Parts: sequence; C-alpha cells; structure tokens
Amino acid sequence: MIDAADPDAIHSKRKAVTALFMYAARQERDGRRAMLHTFLQAARASATLWGFMWCRITPLITTLLDEGSPVSLRQAAVLALPYLPWRDLSSGDNEHLVQLWVVAAVTVPHTNEVVQSVADTLLQTSSNSSLRPHIPIETWSWLNECPSLPPICAGRFWGLSLSVVRMVRALGDAETLTSYLILVWAEWEYLDDESLSEMCTLIQEDLGGIWMGRYRVVLLRHLDHVLGQLDLGSEYLRQHDPRINEGDIRLRNGQYVELKEVLLEVERGAIDELIREFSGSVALFSQLIISSYAQAQGAVRHLCVRFLSSACSLVPGHSDPSTTPPANRL
Repeated sequence: MIDAADPDAIHSKRKAVTALFMYAARQERDGRRAMLHTFLQAARASATLWGFMWCRITPLITTLLDEGSPVSLRQAAVLALPYLPWRDLSSGDNEHLVQLWVVAAVTVPHTNEVVQSVADTLLQTSSNSSLRPHIPIETWSWLNECPSLPPICAGRFWGLSLSVVRMVRALGDAETLTSYLILVWAEWEYLDDESLSEMCTLIQEDLGGIWMGRYRVVLLRHLDHVLGQLDLGSEYLRQHDPRINEGDIRLRNGQYVELKEVLLEVERGAIDELIREFSGSVALFSQLIISSYAQAQGAVRHLCVRFLSSACSLVPGHSDPSTTPPANRL
C-alpha cells in the first residue's frame, strides 16, 4: 500500500515518519524487522532526490553508527543513510558521521540491501564538496559489488554530477570506473552537458587501447540494455518512475546513443591498432624466418664441404681439396 501511495503525501509527513526511525531501529535490534521495513518502504515511495529523512535526526544516526552499538543497530543506520539530505550537510560534525559510516559498512553483514545502500550513500556523499575529501579511497570499491540501483535513486541522480565523474576518473582504476558507469547510466536519468562531455572524454582517454577491450564490451552491452528499456516507451517506464515523459525518453535516448557511438569509435581504433601490431609482428617474424633460413643454408654448405673433404682424404691418391695448395691442384 505504501508503494502505491502518493509520493508527495508521504514526503509531506517526512518529519513524523523520521521520528519513528529510532523506534524502528530498536525493534530491529530485538529481531522485529517489520517496522524498519515499513520505514524504508515509505522512504523509497516518497520518490524524493533531496533526502527523505529530517536533518535533525543526524546526531541520532551518528550514535547508532558508533562501534559500541549492536550490529543490528549499525545495520539499520546504514540502510537508512541514503535517505539523509546529504547535499545539505556541511563538514564539521558530519565529517565524523562519514568516518563512522565507512567503518560501520565494513562491520555489518554484506547483504544485497546493505551493498546497494552503501553505493547509494557513497555517490551522494561524493557530490558534496565539503564531505568528499573525507571519503577513504578504498570505499569506492563498494561500487564493484553493487549490480544496480533502484529506479528512483538520489545516489545515481547526484552521482551524475561533473565533480563525481572527475573524482572517479582520478582513482585511476578501470574496474571501478566501469562499475560506476554501469550504475549511473540508466533509463531513469539523463546527464547534463558537462558530465556527458566528460564521460565521452574518459571513454577515449581512460578506456581506450587494446587492453581495455573487456571493459568496453561490458559497457556496450549495458548501453544496449538501457536503450532497449527506453524503446519500451514512457507508459512502461512510468510504472516505476511516474516523473518520466516522452521528452525525457528522447533526450536520454540521444545521450546514450552518443555514448555508444564514442565507445564503438574507440573500439574500432583499438582493433585497427591490434591489426597494425599484428601486421608488424608478422613482418618481423617473416624476416627472422628468412634470415634463419639463409644462415641454415650457409651452415649446410659448410658441412657439405667439410664432409666431402673428409671423404676425399680417405681415398688413396686423393688429397683434401680444401688443404691442397692451388699450384698442386693444376
């Protein structure tokens, strides 16, 4: 019933719903998950990209994340973190919140729900310039464990910003970069012009060359899936995201077609490079064979002369032609 409710109506009650979170977390600690499940359903159904939870709850979330808290409470906090208004949080005390979140994420069970929550929170946090410097580099490896994000996802929305694209590029890890692109490239969102341009550049510069082929193949398959979903039309997509209209579909389709064309162009360049290297290797190999054949012929001739000379020396009246003075050979 919550999923079918009016998202605006749910969002308007966010402060009251947030007040129930601590009770839901304690219920979770006691093995009763129903209340926390209902809370998370309400947060997802609110369909907001600006943070469902009231920012006043942040100190309580910090308390739950403390290492002294039971694992169940820390897990409840980790699952709720994607619904904090990360864009509105400044540094200071929230720097400590980020540090506690990173530690808690490692210590709670790695369920699919937790992995998705951590990836969502990471993308949101990294879009906040005051919090981004406090994210440990190793935290980005969580993206490699997350197969997908929900249709309406604040992490993907904010994770498409130019600052996040550049942050992921700066990691210098092709696997993490590919995982990031798979998470943010989706039929549910479109890119601004700066982010689109940056992504075209990173395909050419960070994912070019022969040895990056396996990453390009994965991304091409993913783009085919996204374009296939867009082809299903707005009526189908609105079942999951009521915000989508035909104009959104045309814009997103154009952007993902452009990204696919850049990938294909880089792929063709890599194939041409491979052919050139192969041709050069074949030419070098041919030269080596010809040179070796010539050397072998010379060695055979030398052995034949030596053999004939030895054979002649065994015949009475015959001398070795290789040792007989020229004058005596007349």
